[in-house]
Amino acid sequence: MGTSSPNSRILSRPAALAIVGIMIGLSTTWCFSSITRMPPLMCETVAVSRIKPDQGFVLVGIMTAAKYVDSRAYNVWKTWAKHINGKVLFFVAENTESIYPDLPLVRLKGVDDTYPPQKKSFAMLRWMADNHIDNFDWFVRADDDLYIRGPELESFLRSLDSSRPYLVGQAGLGNSAEYGLLALGNTDNYCMGGPGVVLSRQTLRLLSPHLESCLSHLLTTHEDVELGRCIRRHVGVSCTWNYEMQKLFHNNQSTTTAYTGSLHELTAAITIHPIKDPRIMNRVHAHQRAHQLKQLRAKRILLESELTGSHQPGLIRVQPNRTSDLEPWNFINNQKIIFCTDRVTCPRHTVELSVRTEASEIINQLFDEFNSNARQRGRVLQFQSLQYGYMRVEPKYGVDYVLDMILWFKKFRPPHRTTLSVRRHAYVQQTFGPLQATDDSKIRANLRHFSNSSYDEEVVPHIHMILPLRGRAEIFQRFAAHLRNVCQRESGVTLVLVLYESDDVEQNRKTAAELSDAITVKIVDMGDQKFSRGVALMKGAKDLPPTALLFFTDVDMLFTCDTLQRIRQNVILEAQVYFPIVFSEFSPESWSENDKLLADAFHYGRRRGYFRHFGFGLAALYKADLDRAGGFNTGIDGWGLEDVDFFERNLRTQNLRIIRAPEPGLVHIYHPIVCDPSLPAPQKNMCLGSKAASLSSIDALVDQITQYV
Repeated sequence: MGTSSPNSRILSRPAALAIVGIMIGLSTTWCFSSITRMPPLMCETVAVSRIKPDQGFVLVGIMTAAKYVDSRAYNVWKTWAKHINGKVLFFVAENTESIYPDLPLVRLKGVDDTYPPQKKSFAMLRWMADNHIDNFDWFVRADDDLYIRGPELESFLRSLDSSRPYLVGQAGLGNSAEYGLLALGNTDNYCMGGPGVVLSRQTLRLLSPHLESCLSHLLTTHEDVELGRCIRRHVGVSCTWNYEMQKLFHNNQSTTTAYTGSLHELTAAITIHPIKDPRIMNRVHAHQRAHQLKQLRAKRILLESELTGSHQPGLIRVQPNRTSDLEPWNFINNQKIIFCTDRVTCPRHTVELSVRTEASEIINQLFDEFNSNARQRGRVLQFQSLQYGYMRVEPKYGVDYVLDMILWFKKFRPPHRTTLSVRRHAYVQQTFGPLQATDDSKIRANLRHFSNSSYDEEVVPHIHMILPLRGRAEIFQRFAAHLRNVCQRESGVTLVLVLYESDDVEQNRKTAAELSDAITVKIVDMGDQKFSRGVALMKGAKDLPPTALLFFTDVDMLFTCDTLQRIRQNVILEAQVYFPIVFSEFSPESWSENDKLLADAFHYGRRRGYFRHFGFGLAALYKADLDRAGGFNTGIDGWGLEDVDFFERNLRTQNLRIIRAPEPGLVHIYHPIVCDPSLPAPQKNMCLGSKAASLSSIDALVDQITQYV
């Protein structure tokens, strides 16, 4: 048998390595080619199996009591709780029940509704940790009078790392009476429970084993103070301590009037506290949704403007082709008076509340945008006052504003710190959204429902026309004759005549008796009391039921039956009152020749009269709403002012809307106005102003002047 040589042994090792390398390469190539031939579904399954299931972002735990679970708690569930990226749960005592099956309740064993709720709060956090510590990044401890703006909360928390210990909220030290009595160190604080407390997952994970120990070693009765103490001791973090948290976690101390006025203060807020009235909760929620809608519309307009070939924003929305296409501007001065050309209240009137509110929101939005990057620029702008402005409505496009403002320009970076008062022009466009079609099936279904009921079954409101009267027998005869002739088929009217003693009282009684053949007439005797319109109207309405429809009128008025129908349509019990703007005649001496030839009073020429926008004497409302508004001021004697006071009382009445519009079916017949020199100054000035406005039209005055030019 022969043996191999050393050379052959040396050559055999590289050959063996080459063979092994080839085999490994072939097997690897086959493996990769096999993977590429795997079915797509199998590949997707492999990829998905390596990804953790989706985790919730935030768990909000709301503590509530049995007496609030079906009011405050359920209102929270139907409003802001629907817009939280995560889950909202309501934590209640062990035996608490709700009439709403959809309300997610967590009944804490061994817990009752004792206040302060230390045990309920600590038990809630322990339940969260035991059941959801790995399912959510953030945990919120909240009360049932708290409103949380879900998108803003999420945006804020996305900037933080939930794997690190955080305790977020508005830091507190106790009120002035409690300061120094809460066992807090010099640098200690706690997160106030009212505006909400936010814990990261890591904070709750480190806290949960010590909750029972902290509960058994309480130093005060304040649940939020003890929670902050427990977190500081066992987790090592304190509540976020900076000025901005007072705005983000908003706490309004004036609880009686909280959030009943302007809601601009909530623009920067994440949480809003306290809201104990469900109606105010709904108001804040509507404001929040409207704010989100404005943001989405603005974003869409911005995206549309970036499209190629799209119409770029400019001061001119549309090029007018005719004079009639050009909408006039209204001028607003710094005294909140609007000068206009195209309305019944022109040439000038006080700026409406809606315009003032919208202008205020626009200014706030402008300065919010100006100051959005104030830190980077080292300057801030603050609004001082509005010098003047222009406003117009383009019906197809939107509302245009030109605002001349005085503002503070503040630079806060050294060495150029300065404060200057500057004047700037702002051009603002509010763009209407596009027209949208909607399904009218629900409306048609409602119409079919109402059409199924017989017309005979419809209840037509009966109008109680209340008329104060002293003397003026001939004028009352005209009023009665017109009422009898114009409304011959109108059976749903009762005249309540509040009659004062005078030389003509018997003649007035006779006229009322004749009118009673056509309609129902009731007489309320006032004797020889001093005439007061407010007292008379309240006396006439005194014995009527709350569901009685009232119409306060004057003896100088003429009206059509259409007016009565509009009164019925425009007045809604506990919701809406009607203050018509009447057409008031000028002195017939200033009429044109054509106006003098017209037989009846229902003509509306410029020389004949004007719509008296400053008069509020005629009003229609239900007796219940009269009482709710507080009625007339019976302490006002003599001419005028009682109507303005009554109108303002209705304005201040909550949930009562006012319809204020020209009523062509109401004409005030001219009569000479005599102003008593002994009237108080406000009433005397109003009387003289009304007298001057009713003497003549501008056209007639111009004709008089041209005779001497």
